[in-house]
Amino acid sequence: MNRVQMTIIWSLSIVFFVSCESAGDKRLDFALEQAGKNRIELEKVLNYYQNDSLKLEAARFLIRNMPGHGGYEDDRLDSVKAVMKAAVKLNIGGYLPDSEWKRKWIGFNYRTLPKRPDIEYMSADYLIENIEQSFKVWEECPWAKNYSFDDFCEWVLPYRIGDEPLDNWRKMYYDRYKPLLDSLYTGNDMVEAVNVLARHFKRTNLFVLTTEYRMPHLGARFLSEYLVGTCREITDHAVYVFRALGFPINIDKYWYSPSNQHDHMWNVLKDSDGGFIPFWYMDSSDFVVKRGSTDGRKKGKVYRNTFEAHDSKTASLFGPFYQDVTAEYFGENEFKVKVDDNIEGNTILLGMFSPSGYVTVDAVPLRRGKARVNNIEPGVIFQPLTSENGTRSPAGYPFMVVDGNLRYFEPDMSKAVTAHIRRKYPLRQYLYGYMATMTGAEIEVSNDRYFRTSELLCCLTDTPRTNLNYYYPKISRPYRYVRFTPPPPAYPTADCRAEIAELAFFDSVDSEEHLPSKAIYGGGPVDENPAHDIDKACDDDWLTFYYSSGPQDSIVFDLQRARAIKKILFVPRNDDNFITPGNVYELFYQSGVKGWISLGVQTATTNELIYRNIPEGALLWLRNLTRGKEEQVFYVEDGEQKFVGYE
Repeated sequence: MNRVQMTIIWSLSIVFFVSCESAGDKRLDFALEQAGKNRIELEKVLNYYQNDSLKLEAARFLIRNMPGHGGYEDDRLDSVKAVMKAAVKLNIGGYLPDSEWKRKWIGFNYRTLPKRPDIEYMSADYLIENIEQSFKVWEECPWAKNYSFDDFCEWVLPYRIGDEPLDNWRKMYYDRYKPLLDSLYTGNDMVEAVNVLARHFKRTNLFVLTTEYRMPHLGARFLSEYLVGTCREITDHAVYVFRALGFPINIDKYWYSPSNQHDHMWNVLKDSDGGFIPFWYMDSSDFVVKRGSTDGRKKGKVYRNTFEAHDSKTASLFGPFYQDVTAEYFGENEFKVKVDDNIEGNTILLGMFSPSGYVTVDAVPLRRGKARVNNIEPGVIFQPLTSENGTRSPAGYPFMVVDGNLRYFEPDMSKAVTAHIRRKYPLRQYLYGYMATMTGAEIEVSNDRYFRTSELLCCLTDTPRTNLNYYYPKISRPYRYVRFTPPPPAYPTADCRAEIAELAFFDSVDSEEHLPSKAIYGGGPVDENPAHDIDKACDDDWLTFYYSSGPQDSIVFDLQRARAIKKILFVPRNDDNFITPGNVYELFYQSGVKGWISLGVQTATTNELIYRNIPEGALLWLRNLTRGKEEQVFYVEDGEQKFVGYE
């Protein structure tokens, strides 16, 4: 798009700017007042562009939204970054070995540092360079015609993402990635151009995941050399790259998901048809950027990171630089949700369950005992909440949207149902896949450690349905060595590796004490990671596991002397959220403003718990009082557990 075309668009948009002039002028005046001694720098920018209407409005946009933006710059942050750099250089997944150096910074909280407000420190030179480079790519890129000047201001122009140190990043990223893009794609399709570049990053950028350090956004210059951090750093890197090349890119996030009990963020591209395409270039999909794609996670509420400040009901929760965009993902909806008659005030909060307490995801108006809830994802549980002195308390019964209608989880104390409970957390599909992979594995025995002669002890013919799986072989002859071999691949490209959390052997079907055994040889661990070495297959820890590097790598155990094996315990790779004999559990139901009410404590004797006193229609929560931390709410239907937030 050339300057003539942009000037035409500016002329067509003049009505909009005039209508907003009063509010815009007030915000600009406020920003200049907040600048104090730095006002002279900002006025230099405005004067510099007084004869260029488009760039002048771009400067005004940045300055009037500048209050509230700022970053952290401190030598102590550089020290933590040095630790993160070492994790990348050592290529050990971001988790450094324990050391005094690591311990010094592992608990460091950057929020104790002073934050530098942009409005007080922004230089005219920095802002002018940012504007000039932004317009340069907008003028030259073929996809500029796909978005308006307003989109340009919000999706391309901003000089920062969050609270990172300021870098002159635009030219640096442009010079590095423009030749790469030109070599990979020469067309005009904006979506395909982003997809091609994103797939390249997926193949070539060895991102190091680490969650050990509490840091502000790391900044463009650091990420250009060291791709380390969390999903935040992946999305930040994408923003720097794509905005430097003129693509309208932003970041969306949810604060909490019942699918993984974490927050998450991803990138979003504004499409030429006005729609939005979410993507995350570390996704496993071949098409990283694809219209109509989704990662499948439940999100509840989705918010977009913006440079422009928004005066909304959620500003007090998340700050003014987040915009509710849930409707873009799930469509618009509105419901009047009942709350307790004694709740006062004109606003309540919406929360989502977590084992450590409700996570607030929205604030909604309250009128005449009904909360007006807008734009929520169906199939996700929400809990009305009140807040007093920072404490969140239930304001009514939990609810979710099913087939366009509200379903309340209101316990009927006059009716009791019975449930056979087998898990405290849903069995996610990928975990079931780990377990199913071992179907068809063989266990052989021999008195020759090299198995030149052997006898089949048993074959795992059925997919494991739980973590504890017992097999009772018919062989009575004693043997010293046991070999586990994964099943052959179902098709030529299948990758069947050994994934064993525990393999134990007993000389009696009634024995609870397994025979002493030691893994003596087998295929090396995947990625040479010692956390998945062969000893993890017999260490009495069901969360650690042996994961072989090669397909059909066998593992051999030594029983020290020949033994007659009467019982085998096989624990596949799993999440340890099944009911475990010997562990102590407590079941709760949600009772509106009364909170969680206990239905009793049980010590498991088998791989299921039976509760016969569950109020019909109640939302339930099972806690393992012995160990573990993953827990999710569920309800009972036809005597079976139904977890919420999962397809």
